[in-house]
Amino acid sequence: MKLFRQLLTSLRLYLSIKHYCKQKKIQCKMDSPLKTIKISHEFLSLYFIIITQKSNYRTMVKAIRNNENSAQIVLLTSDVDYNYIFENHLELLGIIDLSSNYSYTTLLELIKGYIDDFIEIKSE
Repeated sequence: MKLFRQLLTSLRLYLSIKHYCKQKKIQCKMDSPLKTIKISHEFLSLYFIIITQKSNYRTMVKAIRNNENSAQIVLLTSDVDYNYIFENHLELLGIIDLSSNYSYTTLLELIKGYIDDFIEIKSE
């Protein structure tokens, strides 16, 4: 049941991100089913990696880095392993802990903040 709830949250977040990107007139697409959201703006990219269960973050980050070395990456997960992230030098822009008691609105505001900062930095 917990995994289903997390998948549902991932889908809701994706649809909300897609809608927000449409408002901002930037490209947004899902790269793999409910796992990676790519936002493109002025030849650079911001990725949101959604991990709903224990996974190897490194594999997904490495795959993105192999294609786009300068991509910004935000990890959304309910299973944050800060030691693993630090020891493997994953170079993430940020982490949003889905297991925190954030409301859906708060999660969306955190994500929108990353998108707005990304657009602002790339426009300067």
